[in-house]
Amino acid sequence: MKLQSFVVFSNTHLKLLASFVTLLLVFGASSYLQQQQQQGYYPTTSKARNMTKKLNNGVGKRAGDGPVLAYWIYGSSGDGERILRVLKASYHPRNEYLLLLDSSSSWEERRDLAVSIQSDPLFSEFNNVNVVGRSYAVNQMGGSGLAAFLHASALLLKISTNWDWFITLSASDYPLMTQDDILHAFTMLPRDLNFVHFTNRSNENEQVKQVVVDPSLYNRENSPVFYATGTRNAPNTFNIFAGSPWVILSRSLIDFVVKGWDNLPRKLLMYMSNVASPMEFYFQTLICNSPGFQNTTVDSDLRYVMSKNESLEAVLLLMNKMVGNFQKEDDHVLMEVDNEILNRSMNGVVAGKWCLQRRNESSRANDDDYGNWDINSVEPSPRGVKMGLTLSRLATQRLTCPTTF
Repeated sequence: MKLQSFVVFSNTHLKLLASFVTLLLVFGASSYLQQQQQQGYYPTTSKARNMTKKLNNGVGKRAGDGPVLAYWIYGSSGDGERILRVLKASYHPRNEYLLLLDSSSSWEERRDLAVSIQSDPLFSEFNNVNVVGRSYAVNQMGGSGLAAFLHASALLLKISTNWDWFITLSASDYPLMTQDDILHAFTMLPRDLNFVHFTNRSNENEQVKQVVVDPSLYNRENSPVFYATGTRNAPNTFNIFAGSPWVILSRSLIDFVVKGWDNLPRKLLMYMSNVASPMEFYFQTLICNSPGFQNTTVDSDLRYVMSKNESLEAVLLLMNKMVGNFQKEDDHVLMEVDNEILNRSMNGVVAGKWCLQRRNESSRANDDDYGNWDINSVEPSPRGVKMGLTLSRLATQRLTCPTTF
């Protein structure tokens, strides 16, 4: 199999957000995949062709169209198949997707993931699925987890500036709604809205006093965090806030963090690199100490953590949760979600109006002629309509950050 042309970017330049060195290379599968240990990411096909197609289809350009979502889907060793399953369950041609297997995975696992994306004609045609080629250590309990989050958001900004919200999905997550339902619900919302859950705790300052070191920031392999013997004073130039590590962020907030015209995101990043579970503090603290974003937050992460052996009936009652977090042993529940909620076949993507409409036009229609399908078509189910009403109501109840909880 010969893989198509791809664009790679210097990882160092990505981190600095400076000038990017762009190389266009055409290789066979073997030589191409060997580059992943040295390159940042590789898309599935020609980016120029894809962007022209999306512009011609009017993605995000026509009044009344739905938003574009940017998904970062990540996992560790053994998670390649689960990442593919999450991707297919959350796929829509309008969106952008970035996949990461961290350094605990083998080179073969990362190769297989890249080949799976490259060889899928749907992903290649719409060219909206990219894989991080250069893996690195990630520990969600330490600063490396936050660094990986920011790296992914910077990559997605470089890949496209056409998206509206940044959403993270781990290999343990799974959508509880179709993309047609989600895109419909988010169409009704102001594009500056952020979904960030806050917890009403009074010991945030005590938690950040403990100094934590994350070796995954400087080691190639994933390593556990360790606690220093000393402590430090709580900050007095900004207030600490805490909450859920799962967030859905507007592109305007990601721009603010990544492009860095204010110094607070950088100072806060340096401070949080020595905090345990910094994703539980970083964005809550950033938003509430940044006047331009203090009134942009809904106090919800739109996620549901499944209890062990919980049945699908509990999921069906949820009208304000977009994503569920499942245990690995809950595969039978995921199959029920596929059958009862997403209507997804074993190895297929979730069928939305964008493809059903084309397939119903004529029995002679070429199902592989993706370029002629209207990817702006969205048809919500009753669950999607209810979700839209719920989010619209939540949008009127924005959190006003207090000085202290």
